Amino acid sequence: MKNNTIGKRIAEARINRNITQEHLEELSGLSVSTISRIETGKYMPTIENLLKLSEILDVGLDYFLYDLLPHNKDIQSPAIQDAISIMNQMGERQTEYIVKILKIYQASHQD
Repeated sequence: MKNNTIGKRIAEARINRNITQEHLEELSGLSVSTISRIETGKYMPTIENLLKLSEILDVGLDYFLYDLLPHNKDIQSPAIQDAISIMNQMGERQTEYIVKILKIYQASHQD
């Protein structure tokens, strides 16, 4: 992954929302110089700042981190990819619980 992919995605989301760096400064509390350094890849934002920016820019964290997350290229279904992405963010117990629910659902809907 290139060093500034996260920054490029933040800039892209900001521009898509017609938000200037100055307006993002007002909304986020981050200085324009910090925003600029993040967008150019000179500074890596903290998880706290990524969460704040994702909320302000109305995108999920996965939008910023897509290239850092493992992907199964064989899965074509967006719904399954979304489910995998969600489950990757869960703990082991939560994931096992979801798998049990899916198995119960599958067993009750077999024709």
